[in-house]
Amino acid sequence: MKTKSKKEKENNSLSLSESEKYENNNEADSSSTKLMYIILIYIFYIFGGLLNEKLTKSTYEYKDNNNNIQTFRFKYPIIILCTLSSFSLIISSYMSRKMKLKLFKDSKITPVSFYDKSIIGILHTISTFTSQFSLLYIDFIVKTIGKSCKSASFLFLYFLNSIPLFNNFFKIILNNNISEKENKSSSEKIRMKDLIKVLLTTISVILFNLNSEKQNKSNDASSNSIIGIIILLISLFFDGLLSLKENMVKVNIKNNIEYNGYEKIICWEYMKIFGLCTFIFGFFQIIFNIIFGDYFQILKIVFKCKILIRDLFCYAVFDALGQSVLFMFLSKYGPLTVSMVTSVRKILSISISILYFGKTINFPQSISLFLAGTIIFWEIYDKGNKNKNKNNSINIVEKNN
Repeated sequence: MKTKSKKEKENNSLSLSESEKYENNNEADSSSTKLMYIILIYIFYIFGGLLNEKLTKSTYEYKDNNNNIQTFRFKYPIIILCTLSSFSLIISSYMSRKMKLKLFKDSKITPVSFYDKSIIGILHTISTFTSQFSLLYIDFIVKTIGKSCKSASFLFLYFLNSIPLFNNFFKIILNNNISEKENKSSSEKIRMKDLIKVLLTTISVILFNLNSEKQNKSNDASSNSIIGIIILLISLFFDGLLSLKENMVKVNIKNNIEYNGYEKIICWEYMKIFGLCTFIFGFFQIIFNIIFGDYFQILKIVFKCKILIRDLFCYAVFDALGQSVLFMFLSKYGPLTVSMVTSVRKILSISISILYFGKTINFPQSISLFLAGTIIFWEIYDKGNKNKNKNNSINIVEKNN
């Protein structure tokens, strides 16, 4: 009996050591896979961001009919978005179909109504177009700083919710109203925390923008930057609405047992809706401008600029692949890790934009960037703290049970 117990102990210790090795190998594989995802996200989004800024800010050369070299400033964000959305639509349609067949064995299954899909697509199209259009008037860094604070869009929404006209608009868009209870609790949070974030973001944007105007020394710089900031505020407003609508759809899916596991597909569905709506909007806008505007001549010039076509193609590919990798990363590691990675990516994008385009940063702009970094890391801390509290409450419930 003693010998048996010794052998059993030896076998148990061996099995434990083997399981530990297996777990360690899995952890190593998981960390290496995670690192690979993060590197790919940074590569695709940072290079995509540089190309986006180059497309909207740089001048391109082309030869006219007399073989004379002419310069051309590309100021047509609708062409950029139409090209981008076509790549996004192809990738998301394939991935959505693949995931549906894998989980539900039905490529047409969807818990999202046509109305909700239409609203989500329209909100995203307006948000993306206004964000891209703002780059014609403001710097890429100003846009990145402004879009980094999500509290600004929600503060804007809750402020507008108190106006009866917008209150009715929210009911139509969200199929629901922003409840008084939610409004009250959110306003309390805004007074404590979010208001400070919005204030810091505003100071950061103003500091950077005012000093950009001084460097430009042009008469139209001030009026142009005001137009750009107004367009950016419109984009933030629709960002907030889109986020609320997506959360409502997500809650409905989670509460429906029939569609258990559909959360893994919903990102691809959103990407497909975004791509389809943006492409349709962009395509008809281009056709309209060809018939009634000067787009026919513009497209002739575009096709003569080989470098412009290359940049446009590469940007569309990088951005579409960046979104795809981000969605895969989200389904594997969750929203908290994604928010941390994307927040650090924003700081890297700003830094690389400064270095690559040789921008001169003065002292007020340095303070602006420091404030922007503070806001971004504050967002990471808040999300981490929220997730920690959520896990603690789940553990308490489990212990009580």
